[in-house]
Amino acid sequence: MKTITVLPLLLLFLLMACKPNNGPINDKIVSDDSLESVKRSGVIRWGADVVGGEPYVYEDPKNPGVYIGFEVDIAANIAKQLGVKPELVIDPWDNLIPDLQKGDFDIAMNGIEGTEDRAKIVMFSEPYFVYAQQITVRQETQGINKLEDLKGKTVATLSGTAAEDILRSIPQILVKINPEIIYSYQDLENGKVDAVVLDSIIADAYGITNLKLKNTGEPFGEGFYIIAFRQNQVALRDAINNILKRMKENGELRAIYEKWKIMNPQQASIGIR
Repeated sequence: MKTITVLPLLLLFLLMACKPNNGPINDKIVSDDSLESVKRSGVIRWGADVVGGEPYVYEDPKNPGVYIGFEVDIAANIAKQLGVKPELVIDPWDNLIPDLQKGDFDIAMNGIEGTEDRAKIVMFSEPYFVYAQQITVRQETQGINKLEDLKGKTVATLSGTAAEDILRSIPQILVKINPEIIYSYQDLENGKVDAVVLDSIIADAYGITNLKLKNTGEPFGEGFYIIAFRQNQVALRDAINNILKRMKENGELRAIYEKWKIMNPQQASIGIR
């Protein structure tokens, strides 16, 4: 994988993860019982979309109704260290942040990219995974190896992602937005688009596993996955940040990523040992 300097962005994320509130200043101080509320209930409810969710969270093909994935393992570890049980709340991708804000679950964790726009409306945990973007094309496609090669092409991606922001920043690219990951790769296979741009671990799960498709060029546009919190959940955010730090330092996160075959050298930039 091509190495991209992420230190300035990481410093920004660490500042966000330590701020009392990442959103607009509110003069009204609201009592924060977010951590105690979770402990009293005995459950931490986390929102995620399971459609096209491999390797994040998806239904185990061998055990229908059972969900697996690297974020399932992270949620289980967080819950254990909080002394509660994890409860997955299945929610469409586009609804995760609005439904978090409404209080439908305690946290949202689903490959959520820590973008500047999101930082205005929710709080972030410290980063738990470094992602990068990957271009996927049909096997017979030639001449597409980097972002600039997509000018004049129709490119599919998932709504509300960093990939969408990157693609829309180039006016010459016609962007086709889909509500679920799998639709983008289906559109590519069926010739409805020229390429797909999504996170590399998504491309590895849904791109190169399709014999009609291939990943092309070096990954680009590195960023971080974060857990999202409501703006008044400082205590819960701080507790989970401490857990994530321990998981990085004691090798638990590394073990999870190695189990799911997503560990790479870039993870060292956020302290994963």
